[in-house]
Amino acid sequence: MRYQCGGASSASQYGNGCRCAGCREAWRVQADEGRIKKRKGVRRDAPIPEHDAFTREQIIKARE
Repeated sequence: MRYQCGGASSASQYGNGCRCAGCREAWRVQADEGRIKKRKGVRRDAPIPEHDAFTREQIIKARE
């Protein structure tokens, strides 16, 4: 037996089992937004990390 949202379409209602057109559309939109959000956090968009330690060459150069 399928769950019916009773006209209050949302992604959570789709998760509960409703498969009406409104709930399917709400689920699709939520999934699209999640994919876009994940895509924005990729490593290539992150700034270049600063070094937290000096290399041997940097220490020798600083001593000069």
